[in-house]
Amino acid sequence: MDAGTVTDPVLELALQHAREQRDEITLWLAAQVLMTDDVALADDTLQDRLIVLQDRIENMMRARYGLPDRDAGPLARDHA
Repeated sequence: MDAGTVTDPVLELALQHAREQRDEITLWLAAQVLMTDDVALADDTLQDRLIVLQDRIENMMRARYGLPDRDAGPLARDHA
């Protein structure tokens, strides 16, 4: 990074997408924070539901860019 300019094109694209999908990223990160809470860590069902929530949020973001679901098989990824 040089004077606030990102020189890595992959990082720049990731940051651009983060800005464009700020609401979804905020929700995804909130779920991640909850998963580090001691009470949540003790509840396996809650942990599983938070992971499902994160997967759904990720799939919403993927769909916006025309990418296959994160759980799509290798053939779906090859043809995306």
